[in-house]
Amino acid sequence: MQWIVVSYVLTYASLLLGCGRLADLWGHSRMLSWGLAGSSLAFLCCGLAPTFSWFLIARVFQGVANALLFASAPALVTLTTSTEQRGQALGVFQMSAAIGFALGPPLGGMLVDLFGWRAVYLFRIPLALVLTVLAFSRPLLPSEQKAGQRFDLVGALTLAASVAGFLFTISRGQDLGWTSPLVLSLLMGSSMCFAGFVLTEIRVVAPVVDLSLFRHPAFSIANALNVLASCSMFAIWLLVPYYLVNTLGYPATTGGLLLTATPLATALAAPLAGRLADRLGTGVLSSFGLVLEALGLWGISQLDNHSSALTVIIALAGVGFGLGMFQTPNMSFVMGAIPREQQGVAGGMSQMMRTLGVVLGVTSASMLFSSRRAIHTEQLQLPKVDDPHSFIPAFQDVFLVSAVVCMVAVGLSLLRGKSAKR
Repeated sequence: MQWIVVSYVLTYASLLLGCGRLADLWGHSRMLSWGLAGSSLAFLCCGLAPTFSWFLIARVFQGVANALLFASAPALVTLTTSTEQRGQALGVFQMSAAIGFALGPPLGGMLVDLFGWRAVYLFRIPLALVLTVLAFSRPLLPSEQKAGQRFDLVGALTLAASVAGFLFTISRGQDLGWTSPLVLSLLMGSSMCFAGFVLTEIRVVAPVVDLSLFRHPAFSIANALNVLASCSMFAIWLLVPYYLVNTLGYPATTGGLLLTATPLATALAAPLAGRLADRLGTGVLSSFGLVLEALGLWGISQLDNHSSALTVIIALAGVGFGLGMFQTPNMSFVMGAIPREQQGVAGGMSQMMRTLGVVLGVTSASMLFSSRRAIHTEQLQLPKVDDPHSFIPAFQDVFLVSAVVCMVAVGLSLLRGKSAKR
């Protein structure tokens, strides 16, 4: 199961910025179209894979196609709208993603129950083909293609290697131990690749990423906030399903429906945040969203064996609403800070930082939960670590720490203050 996730996430995350730069040079519509066509083929290969090895290869191909998609889509959103309407347009974009995130798990579960796991991939082929036809029929925007610029292949490859190596280090570090030779080698290799990337970007005329952007504190903070917000909330998808099914005793279907409170609240908040961001600026609104997310995480940390379904829904929805209020203005700020001719890079950067936060969130929450559960097992004098009585206190500890991390993000967000509004 780990390899199924890792083969996709590592490929997707490591290629986002390179694909974004490629889209800036060759046309975002064109890259979106090829990403959709590649996704259709990847779904077919996944659904018909004869062996596990072939399935993993198909997942890698799916990651490549999705990198083309999600590096191009945010750029098209901003390039087809005025600066004054950027927040509102990105709000609709974030709302669409949240709705998909809410519908995906229950729909996937139904397909698996009725037809088996292959149906999860084969079901999406007709949808992807329709979108592919629509995308190819759309003409390129005048601002989408740049003549006379070369693609920085060395920079893109060293960046991809460093991101993939770092994420793989995080993934394997928890299983093998952080001092194992393989993990240390991966960390050293990814660090060397990143150093090579930085040296390359300093020297080339048209880099993948203009590193001078990070000299501005507000821009660096905005990207760090994206990582922290995603990192702090992803413990929900790791631990809350077990809490709902094993502790509260809900059927899996009911537990899945309760979990949709988070993405549905995000879908509700995103367009509202987009409209407000265009009027009020991004700094204050991002901070407000993070405060709401932190309150929701604190609410989850107060859940116990006797919490009602309504209490669970309110806490989960609080996190989702706060995330929606944060993500849209923060993404609008990052997209607005990068020139319009580099919107593919801007969109790829936002998506990459979010993915990095997700991977860090899964790893750190899992490690914290395991260590705290062992401590509570000893304190409560329980016979074994996986005793149900040790679950709730460890569960509460993880979400309390997540709320603290989110409040640290609030402090960082307030630091950028007026500069973010500018």
